[in-house]
Amino acid sequence: MRKVLLISGLLLLKQIAVSAQTPDSLLTILDDKIKNKHVYEELKEQKINELKVEKRELKNNALETYSINRDLYNAYKNYMSDSAIYYLNQNISIADSLNDISRINETRIASATLFVRLGMYFEARELLEKVKEETLSLQQHLDFFLAYRELYLGLGSYSQNARERHNYWEQARHFDDLMMNITPDTSEEHLRSIEKSLRVKNDFTEALKINDQRLKLTRPLTVPYALVTFHRSLIYRKMGDVSNEKKYLALSAISDVQLAIKDNASISILAALLMREGDINRAYQYIRFCLDNIKDYNTRIRSSEILNIQAIIDKEYQSQNDKKNKELQAVLIIVCILSVLLTISVVYVYKQMKKGQAFSRKLKEINGEQELLNAKLSDMNEELKKRNLEVAEADHIKQEYIAYFLDECAKYIIKLDNYRLMVNKKLQGRQYEGLYNITRDNSLKAEESKELFLNFDTMFINLFPDFLTRFNALLNDEEQIIVKKGEVLNTELRIYALIRLGISDSSKIARFLGYSVNTIYNYRTKMKNKSKVAREDFEESVKKIGAFI
Repeated sequence: MRKVLLISGLLLLKQIAVSAQTPDSLLTILDDKIKNKHVYEELKEQKINELKVEKRELKNNALETYSINRDLYNAYKNYMSDSAIYYLNQNISIADSLNDISRINETRIASATLFVRLGMYFEARELLEKVKEETLSLQQHLDFFLAYRELYLGLGSYSQNARERHNYWEQARHFDDLMMNITPDTSEEHLRSIEKSLRVKNDFTEALKINDQRLKLTRPLTVPYALVTFHRSLIYRKMGDVSNEKKYLALSAISDVQLAIKDNASISILAALLMREGDINRAYQYIRFCLDNIKDYNTRIRSSEILNIQAIIDKEYQSQNDKKNKELQAVLIIVCILSVLLTISVVYVYKQMKKGQAFSRKLKEINGEQELLNAKLSDMNEELKKRNLEVAEADHIKQEYIAYFLDECAKYIIKLDNYRLMVNKKLQGRQYEGLYNITRDNSLKAEESKELFLNFDTMFINLFPDFLTRFNALLNDEEQIIVKKGEVLNTELRIYALIRLGISDSSKIARFLGYSVNTIYNYRTKMKNKSKVAREDFEESVKKIGAFI
């Protein structure tokens, strides 16, 4: 443990004046933080274990147990959501047994706030509807309004119905107004709401001034600092200032990693930005770090469709490998033919030289042909070297991704077996209602589909890093595609990514993406109408993106 504290202390020294550094130097610091993430996780676990030891030493004191459970919830809420929910549920039971309205309100609001962050909107709304406003303290009123605001913002963001989305956002504005009415003008919540409003209105100068005030209320390596720097990066993103956006995303990410916060957005957005800039290796490292965090923070059963993605990637790599082998064989045949021709030419020249001066003119012509053949042979040798390198690279990538997906399959099999054991246990306990509630909730499909698409997008862009640029080059200038923040590919790009992988059947694409065949057909027709090239040649041109020609 002393070693852990010593390493942590040394790493803290590196944080001095970090905000004054350049984006590139901050990325180097972030790389170092990620490399040493186990140190920060050990410190987090040490703090949690100390709280658990303190809890075990208590002797049936409900109020003290409640207090330590609250501390454990705060330690887990950004680290492991399942454990955070566990301690909130314990506190709900304690508050109910004490009939303590204040603590019941506090725990319900905290649970609802956490559920909103996890996308559990139905459960969050159900808890908030049980809260009676007239029993709330001033701080509880603030937390209550903030929880409702985030609930309706989340519902609005994921609603497919424009009318419902508008109603949800109106409700969010209503609760934001209520929050503003009860908070001091200089409070973090008040300033954050003002900053967001200015950012939406594109009043960037004033938004930055408000953010400056918020920064003064925080200090580096704290949760508020990570949040404020993240919000500052959003301002710079809207301003088109990529350098400062990258800088403050890095500052936020550094704080997140050192605090062992696994529920974060800054690192994934930073990875997408770096991928657009061509820093593929670092972007891939950050994405893998985010995926590991998501699994630790909120474990879910991985969708079986990941197996289909593995088959697609494996098939594409095999196809590319076969193509390279055929090209290599063709080059070798040509080299052999040229070698034979060269040998014949040399023999022929030698015989002609024996015939004397009378054949000197013919000899010069043959010498010229010989030089030409030598030049061609040299070109072929260079091409052969190039093809060898390409085959080696393709084989390396193939092995890496096959290993990755085999590992994911193994994890998925374990998750399925755990799920089977859970179902078996509930059946043995005759917990039929619990099983019914689990099977009725379809949020799992949405979460797994989202993770599936993120993995597919990330791996596809690793295979074809210039896909978006070359795809846009096929479109009219006014029809260029710009992906939204937090996305690697959108629906149109994902359809044509599958086409690039050799899946042209609209029904297969529709089944993979969860759309109707007509919707896929309409997307494809729409993109063909935006093409610079002839409509009938558009998809063939897409299939050639990234190909070795």
